Amino acid sequence: MDDFLATKSIGNGRNLHIASLARHTIEDCGAAHLGYEGYFVFETSDLPDRNGITIFGKTASYEAAIALADIIAA
Repeated sequence: MDDFLATKSIGNGRNLHIASLARHTIEDCGAAHLGYEGYFVFETSDLPDRNGITIFGKTASYEAAIALADIIAA
């Protein structure tokens, strides 16, 4: 994980993030089809049955990432 724009705790050991991700992280999550550049929306979890990262998607642009970061910060 490189450049975090936003992080929000969503409870139960889970956090929502908007950030860039390392190539190997994207591949390990099975999301190489999204590409490797840009900002991803993903969840991290400390729960025993869901430990790790789940990538939900990728923002369309840096501006979209900033707008989404503002929304989750509100």
